[in-house]
Amino acid sequence: MSFFKRAFLYVVRKWRQSTTVFLVLLVVCTSALTGLAILKASDTAAANLRGQFGGTFSLEIDMSNPANMQSAGSTDQYAGSYYSGDTIDNEVIDEVLKTPGIADYSANIEVVANLKSDDGQYYNLVENKQNYYSSALAHVAPIQGWTSLQQCSYFANGILEITQGEMFSGGASGQAVISRELADLNGLSVGDHITLEINRDVTGIDFPAETQECVFEIAGIFDILKEQRIDQYTGPRQMLQNWVFVDSRTLLPYLNEQLKSIGMEPNGYEKVTFSIEDPAEMDMIIKSVQNNHAINWDCFKIEFDNASYQSAENALEGMNHSIRIMIVMIVLAGVAILVLLLSIWAKFRIRETGAMLALGESKVIILAQRMIEIALIAALAFGLSCPVSGIAANSVGNKLLAQANEQITTEARSNTVQAGMPVTSEDFDLSPVFAAPKVEELTVTVTGDVFAAVYGLGLLIALLSVCAASVPIMRMKPNEILSKMS
Repeated sequence: MSFFKRAFLYVVRKWRQSTTVFLVLLVVCTSALTGLAILKASDTAAANLRGQFGGTFSLEIDMSNPANMQSAGSTDQYAGSYYSGDTIDNEVIDEVLKTPGIADYSANIEVVANLKSDDGQYYNLVENKQNYYSSALAHVAPIQGWTSLQQCSYFANGILEITQGEMFSGGASGQAVISRELADLNGLSVGDHITLEINRDVTGIDFPAETQECVFEIAGIFDILKEQRIDQYTGPRQMLQNWVFVDSRTLLPYLNEQLKSIGMEPNGYEKVTFSIEDPAEMDMIIKSVQNNHAINWDCFKIEFDNASYQSAENALEGMNHSIRIMIVMIVLAGVAILVLLLSIWAKFRIRETGAMLALGESKVIILAQRMIEIALIAALAFGLSCPVSGIAANSVGNKLLAQANEQITTEARSNTVQAGMPVTSEDFDLSPVFAAPKVEELTVTVTGDVFAAVYGLGLLIALLSVCAASVPIMRMKPNEILSKMS
């Protein structure tokens, strides 16, 4: 009878022992597969996390450099200066965007302008019926220039929502978004045009007539979803109903054309915020930007922040560390139990070993039979562990993720507008908001490479355990084995 057949018959006949070894191997293999699958899913989640949280850095005007400041004159009681360096305009932004790894940017500028129709008629602003004082500038509306409304805190926080048309995003040209109240008051709809007019009535400066107007197409109409606190002191410009959002890539050149027409220096953004795809590459991206010699670094500086991502990354790393410890402890405990069981059972097989030696079987064949026995049990245990670990991995992984998410502390946003609060004029901080969600769920699967690695390593450990348990018996001489059988 071949030792393969004897191994199979022994496993079947000693089914209680075989079941015990099977359960030990099943627990060890399932735990290892579960842990490794979670680790692999966590690595994928970390990569997704970097894409979701991103990171931001800001390009700002450097007013701390004395070379950029010019004296505005002084008296005994006053000494002033003004910035005279380069401005952050669309050309500077385009230079920064040439750097690989930058996902998006946000820049805004605020002005006031008259609102006019195509035929030159002024549009009316929504009135505050509680305000008993009439305004001499009843047609002058606050204009918010943005590269993309998706980063505007009012839209990102659910204070305002586009209900007709769409919000404009990066690359938009000549587009505007207005409130439903302003649209209804003036009979406007998506696709109509509004003209911004900046003249002496608005600024006190006589601009040439040909540079006073800039036309925008209404791309969307928004509703105000949260209560706006208005009292008798609230002016038309403070009412969200009168705010007009336009794309800054059109607005800024228009303003600079105005300034150029009267011999003044062009205007620009004081600050532009850039989001990056992978915050782990923040330092490299910033160095690449700073190495762009087309940007005058005597006038600008960079500030960056990826604290939200770092908090989440630390939480996931803590989860991975716990899983690694769990895998090592379970595997070591399983191996120790397996060696102990096999050693005990090897002592009960002294008679069998002696009989086989007496029949002329070599120690190598006896050891090979026992290795085949453990391999048969391991194959069954490892095969069953694959579906079991797949079910367990999703459950355990997402429980650990829930604990990790509790440790994630998102940095407080610089704006004060929060959903659910009445909006007041003091809340008009339009700092850019870039989305930073948590990783809510891990998709854990036991892939073929993980299973193959665990199967191969597990089988090797099982075979080494057999060898370790059989060493004391295999080192005995035949006459010593026969003497123990009597």
